[in-house]
Amino acid sequence: MGTFRTKNMAAVYDAFIAQGGLAGACPLCVAPTLATFKYWKIMNNKFPYDKVATMHHMLVPLQHVTEASVSREAWMEYQELKKGILNQDYEFLVEATTKKKSIPAHFHIHLLVAQD
Repeated sequence: MGTFRTKNMAAVYDAFIAQGGLAGACPLCVAPTLATFKYWKIMNNKFPYDKVATMHHMLVPLQHVTEASVSREAWMEYQELKKGILNQDYEFLVEATTKKKSIPAHFHIHLLVAQD
């Protein structure tokens, strides 16, 4: 199956998983934040899609929730963020399907600026 990560970054990510990196606290809950809004935060992706993007951040709900549990108010704020900062600063919003989500319990959207 294809990947958006280079072989080197994929190996770093696979090692993180193999060492139990997803077994403890949710990495999306404890990661440093670049920007915070009422319902969402923007953070760096520790394991970026470096094969296809020069910048890779993630938009993450402040609450640890699945996509189905994101509140109506949070979705409304997301729509406003898309019209503003997300549209200004990023080229692509990417969401993995269920079979590719490594952290399905904490919904998140990948924010990318593509390679030239």
